[in-house]
Amino acid sequence: MAEPSVGLECPSCHEPWLRPTTVPGRYRCVYCLHRYELRSVCPGCGEHQTIVRMSSTATTECSHCGTSMLVEV
Repeated sequence: MAEPSVGLECPSCHEPWLRPTTVPGRYRCVYCLHRYELRSVCPGCGEHQTIVRMSSTATTECSHCGTSMLVEV
């Protein structure tokens, strides 16, 4: 049986406690308190992606290379 998902995984501590903040495109881990911003340009391959910043289910991985689009701020 699959384990239920609590939320997005934090890139820093790898715990499933990454939550959106009141600012669109910003996330905070409620476990380690690191803050992240969702970028439209992949830090891994440089590809530009259209992102839906207002969505709570925004894709946080690059569709080209699979790198996280979250950058620590």
